[in-house]
Amino acid sequence: MVVAILGFMIGLAKGGFGGLGALLTPILALVLPVALAVGVLLPMLMVGDAFALYMYWKEWDFDLVKRMLPAGVVGALAGTFLLSWLSPDGLRIILGIFVLLLVAYRLASDRIQSLRYKRKPWHAPAAGFLAGLASGMFNNGGPAFSSYLLLQKLTARPFIATSAIYFGLLNLIKVPGFLYTGVLDLPLLFSLWWVFPCIPVGIWVARMTLTRLSSSAFEWIIIVLLIFSSLWLL
Repeated sequence: MVVAILGFMIGLAKGGFGGLGALLTPILALVLPVALAVGVLLPMLMVGDAFALYMYWKEWDFDLVKRMLPAGVVGALAGTFLLSWLSPDGLRIILGIFVLLLVAYRLASDRIQSLRYKRKPWHAPAAGFLAGLASGMFNNGGPAFSSYLLLQKLTARPFIATSAIYFGLLNLIKVPGFLYTGVLDLPLLFSLWWVFPCIPVGIWVARMTLTRLSSSAFEWIIIVLLIFSSLWLL
């Protein structure tokens, strides 16, 4: 039941409720070891990526992606190694702390967007590496990536499209490392085939309801759930 709900939540996140993405690994890690939770979620996220790319096809800023992706691949490889190397208890504590950092990011994101920003050549690789590292460890590189995109003052659709293609490519690149380290458990994944139809349903619901929900109320619901999940993990 938890996995089916998460499949639906992935669809909601890829359909426009991006804040839900931060909840996926913490919730599944309440019932599975962190590494196994991350591995199970990756193929589901890739299905969501495919739908998001279809919806926002060619609306992305590919120059930004090219500046960030090489360092992102290095970060994803490092994150995958740490995911397979650290103990389950260590990963759970790190994940709990990471989720609290996500809360701080969400509270500070408006202030980040209002900063006077002067671009430096190293900013894109640094943001790409941090996004890749968090993606490799927890399937959640959004905060580092979004922080950099907020400073670029992208409008909504290019912002979503650029995020979709970056993480679509990064998630695809992560597959060999997840298979090699055993993070991606194929027998378990095949037993969960019935979850995947929940993803497009979630995307459809998101598109139908996105304009009817108060954005501020939604943000606070996500923040409260993040705090609860992080304290539970810790």
